[in-house]
Amino acid sequence: MNPQIIPEMTRKLNLILIFLSVAIVSFAQFQGYKPTPGDTLKSVRISVDKKITFSIYAPKATEVTVSGDFLQSYSGQKLQKDELGIWSVTVGPVAPDLYTYDFSVDGMKIVDPKNTQVKEGAGGYSNLMEIPGKEADYLAIKNVPHGKLEKVWFYAESLGKTSRVHVYTPPGYEKMKDKLPVLYLQHGGGDNDASWATAGRANFILDNLLAEGKIKPMLVVMPFGNPGGGFFSGVGIDSDPYYSYFFKDMVPYIESHYNVNASRENRAYAGLSMGGLQALNMALFFPEKFAFVLPLSTGFFPDNLKVLEEKYVSNLKNPEINKLKLFWIAMGGEKDIAFKNGENTKAIFDKFGIKYTTNSYPAGHTFITWRHNLAEFAPMLFR
Repeated sequence: MNPQIIPEMTRKLNLILIFLSVAIVSFAQFQGYKPTPGDTLKSVRISVDKKITFSIYAPKATEVTVSGDFLQSYSGQKLQKDELGIWSVTVGPVAPDLYTYDFSVDGMKIVDPKNTQVKEGAGGYSNLMEIPGKEADYLAIKNVPHGKLEKVWFYAESLGKTSRVHVYTPPGYEKMKDKLPVLYLQHGGGDNDASWATAGRANFILDNLLAEGKIKPMLVVMPFGNPGGGFFSGVGIDSDPYYSYFFKDMVPYIESHYNVNASRENRAYAGLSMGGLQALNMALFFPEKFAFVLPLSTGFFPDNLKVLEEKYVSNLKNPEINKLKLFWIAMGGEKDIAFKNGENTKAIFDKFGIKYTTNSYPAGHTFITWRHNLAEFAPMLFR
């Protein structure tokens, strides 16, 4: 044997021995782990007939439920435990769409450990599941050009702290020479600036509409709606720091960092629930700043309507409101929890001659409604 080969063989043998030693030590660290039925469990199974089976491994639990907007009501469905400690329940059939769901184990809400698809909200996370089908085509992730979704941090002087916003730019934005119109898309009270991009699927809905030639390219800004903390549901702009933050910090930041058109005709504002109340306030107190205002699933509470008529008559009579190209008030049907407030608010608008159009998608107070709202109103903007 060539004597030069022996040192090389020895070096390779030593490397093999070192690798085996590391592998043995690593394996020894996990020798105490015992595989469980939860290791390979699929927590959400969708059958051909669109029924959903939920499962979770919780051998020591005494009660497990699942709830979400896939149900007709928000009361939880009880799961049954088998001999392996796996809890399961089958519901449906459920129409194709995107849904949220939450497990509750002995009264404590938990995120499904087997599903990484989540909706981010102000108070935590919920899981997401998509039931494919023709009805869900509008939100599907397709082989079309996709825009960019950016998570942007910036310092807000009015708040004295750093704030976050999500920004959608359409496909090919970097090469676009013309300034783009802007849609400000506001979340509801229990959500945050990520919610329209997770449960709302806003970026994918817009990608699909653009691919079909149904909308104009636009920048979409999804702000955080509770910059001062708390839930503001009143009429007027004085008590909520949001409006100062919006106009003094966020809008200037967007208009200085993105290629957008700052004219009234190229600004739209849409918001749901609490964000819908903010949209109503935008229409009443800043109508000259927008051409399109779209309150979704919202309406002022009775006490606030009284204040509106007593204190803000001049705003109700402001002719700039009727210069909006589109004032589109949408609800989630009669089962929308804001339905009555919405009807009462429209009655006040009728009394003062405020012009608006209405729309309804009867899925209640849920992102099922609001996604469909977005798919319907986006083609009406900036025309």
